[in-house]
Amino acid sequence: MDELNAAYPLSPSDIQFYRERGYVNLKHVFSSELLACYGEIITDRVFTLNKLTKPLEERTTYEKAFLQVMNMWRDDEEIKDFVFGKRMARIAAELMDVDGVRLYHDQALYQEPAGGRTPWHADQFYWPLSNDNTVTAWIPLQPTPLDMGPLAFAESSQNVEIGRNN
Repeated sequence: MDELNAAYPLSPSDIQFYRERGYVNLKHVFSSELLACYGEIITDRVFTLNKLTKPLEERTTYEKAFLQVMNMWRDDEEIKDFVFGKRMARIAAELMDVDGVRLYHDQALYQEPAGGRTPWHADQFYWPLSNDNTVTAWIPLQPTPLDMGPLAFAESSQNVEIGRNN
């Protein structure tokens, strides 16, 4: 789809907000139609590829948080088109002020009904990368109102010395 590769205009205030606070919430990066289309494809693959079958009461805190399937682009050409769309790559590059980006991984995280909460954490600490110049793009495939517990950020936590060198 052309939308996956079309430019998304970031404003200077979007970039400044990201650099100061460590995140930015961009609205309407993808249309609801595109998300619905890929949401069906991705959801189908998650339930096909998911290996976690234990009942919730037998799972660890981490396992209760969500079903997790990584690098689905390797198994599905349509998902590959979504993951490697130029729109997201260009947004990441502009936020980091670099000429290009590389993908470390994609992953689908699905919270199950009655599943556990996701504890506060810093993703970047766990990645085997040489520096902290990274972007994580969270793309909800459905509306996530406040009562569903949408993603939250520890504002400016990128300035706290935790993880890699401590």
